[in-house]
Amino acid sequence: MKKWLSLCLLLPCFAYADWHSGKIEMIAIGYDGKTISIGMEGTTKTDCKCYPTWPNRFCLDRNRASFNEEFSLLLSAKAKGQPVALQIDETTCFVNAMYEK
Repeated sequence: MKKWLSLCLLLPCFAYADWHSGKIEMIAIGYDGKTISIGMEGTTKTDCKCYPTWPNRFCLDRNRASFNEEFSLLLSAKAKGQPVALQIDETTCFVNAMYEK
């Protein structure tokens, strides 16, 4: 019973996240000076809430311990033209995880 309860509690954490793959088209700093916004080729998302000025872009979360490493990975992938995979929280469009393909 405890295993099922644990699974049910963890399930909502993953229910609204999905992987998006492609090359990084744009990395931009928002008008607020704090938001790092990511444009990815082939992305059709239009309702992102992480930075309403650009509703079709994903965002990095500055509060994550791995923010600097994530930003570095994106800059490197953009410079090399390498595709990346980003796991996105589908309700906010903040990046949860990433890897270079």
